[in-house]
Amino acid sequence: MNNSGKAKSSPRGSIILAGGDSKRLGQPKALLDFYGKSLIAHMVEILQISFDQITLVTDRPELYDNLPVKITGDLLKNEMKSPLRGIHAGLSSSSLPFQFVIACDMPFLQPDLIEYMAKYAPDYDAVVPCNGSYYQPLHAYYNRRCIEVIEEQISNGHYKVTDFYSKLTIRYINSAEIAKYDPKELSFVNINTWSDYEQAIAVMAERLKTS
Repeated sequence: MNNSGKAKSSPRGSIILAGGDSKRLGQPKALLDFYGKSLIAHMVEILQISFDQITLVTDRPELYDNLPVKITGDLLKNEMKSPLRGIHAGLSSSSLPFQFVIACDMPFLQPDLIEYMAKYAPDYDAVVPCNGSYYQPLHAYYNRRCIEVIEEQISNGHYKVTDFYSKLTIRYINSAEIAKYDPKELSFVNINTWSDYEQAIAVMAERLKTS
């Protein structure tokens, strides 16, 4: 991987969750064409700016074997499918103390915002963007200390990521902080429908015009 732009410190890791069924799209959203490359390849290129190790959590590894990532599957296979299982698998697959977790359908990541959040990651169980009461749990840092809490949460039948936040020490990144690095909050745009995809392509086209 290209390490240019990264601080020379201990290795840093990111986890991409690509375990969703993409029912509304009818095909794996991570493989959608995004200006000549797959959406997920586009995201990996951005993440490589900040991270030495990128782990992809998926139950279809054969779709992604051309990517420069480490691939793992869910470890809690008998439980209901959920992003919480993916976070657990990603954190469990590495000895890194904390990692940045992102969904596979968020094409407008802002490295400066990710770097700003990273400053707080060593001292908290999680670092999560939050606009009022609206959290961004799949654009967040999680510590390995979360692993046992997640296992307990899932064993009790609770699968929503934010449901276990009350058990964590969290540094919330508020809207004013986000605005310094991503005033339009494009980092949190995700693609669930064909309309979302068309809008994302339009946003990317506009960005390319002005770049």
